[in-house]
Amino acid sequence: MKKILFYEPMPDILRAEQICAIAQQEIKNGNQVFLIVEEEIQLLFRNAQNNPHSICCINIIKSIIADSGIPFFALPRNKALRKLFKSSPRATLKKIQKYRKSAYKDIITGYNPDLITLWNGLVHYQQDFISLTKELNPKQKYCYIEAGWFPQKGTYYQDSKGVNAESSIALTCPPSISAKERETLNHWKKKYHIQRGRYAIKDSGYIFVPLQLETDTNITMFSPFKTMAKFIEWVINNTDEKQKIIIRPHPIHPVIPELETKNIPGRVTFDSETPICKLLAECSAVIGINSTVLLESLIYNKPTYALGNGLFDSSMAIPKQKIDTPLKLSGSKSSKHESDALLYFLLKKQKSIPTFNRSANQTAVPSPYSRSSILTAKLYLSLRRRLSRK
Repeated sequence: MKKILFYEPMPDILRAEQICAIAQQEIKNGNQVFLIVEEEIQLLFRNAQNNPHSICCINIIKSIIADSGIPFFALPRNKALRKLFKSSPRATLKKIQKYRKSAYKDIITGYNPDLITLWNGLVHYQQDFISLTKELNPKQKYCYIEAGWFPQKGTYYQDSKGVNAESSIALTCPPSISAKERETLNHWKKKYHIQRGRYAIKDSGYIFVPLQLETDTNITMFSPFKTMAKFIEWVINNTDEKQKIIIRPHPIHPVIPELETKNIPGRVTFDSETPICKLLAECSAVIGINSTVLLESLIYNKPTYALGNGLFDSSMAIPKQKIDTPLKLSGSKSSKHESDALLYFLLKKQKSIPTFNRSANQTAVPSPYSRSSILTAKLYLSLRRRLSRK
């Protein structure tokens, strides 16, 4: 039996159910689980919101976490820090870090987890938590979780080192696959095509360019471009002036204000309506930073180029395009062998998210939500009393 600690400070509706479902699966596997969440969290940016703001998680905790049957503790809201954050965001983050540390130190030491699990693990508050746990136990082991690829919804992968470009996947060259494995992969591809619309694979003469969220850690940490406007400018300036380009804005950030005053060539089209799989099936090539769409393009046997770092770093399936070199569509097409090896490697890593059992609290240890804003399981009532006295 392992003692597993899940840390999810910002459990939105979707993420809360996913974390609880994975935690419930660990309990079914015979492991002991404890979950740490937070009633409110302060962020400098998130998704399309680039200004500092606070997010209240209490309703999500009450409606999902408290009914999961998983023992948990929620860091109480700190109104003083919330008010201070409005006037001095970055400076206040250090005070919030100390507040977290004072609350978590006894919990982590008392629970003494064999494994700490985090979703993503790259954002600043998670890095603070990781630093604290390493300080308390230099040999602490971690499990990082991130959304899968085929499709992203309903799937995930785990990695002991990190996610995306910091994962062990990014450091591993996918092994060659056998004839039997290739047959299995081809069967999966056919099924994938059927599920995504049965679009005929052809070359309609355009480069497909998927955009990403600028606040995503894939962009803030692993991209040479910090804005999509700069990325688009690069694509326009480094492709043939007669080459047609179709750009797909991210659904959460469909408008790019910086481009409104720019003279966009007529060969460039912004398309938010056509299904992505149709655009992939009919393009000449795909150029992106490190989007999951780049991985999906391999299913359609398209030449694919990346400007950033990602899971594909150790594979030649997606060549790395230098930003100081114009894009050439010929001469650097990856082989189908390499593409299939990477796809098969990733499929072996991908798991389906278990079904979340909302009635789990009927059979598991209850986790009552107190009106004093402190959440805890009965096993941790002593920790709750100790913290409430501080």
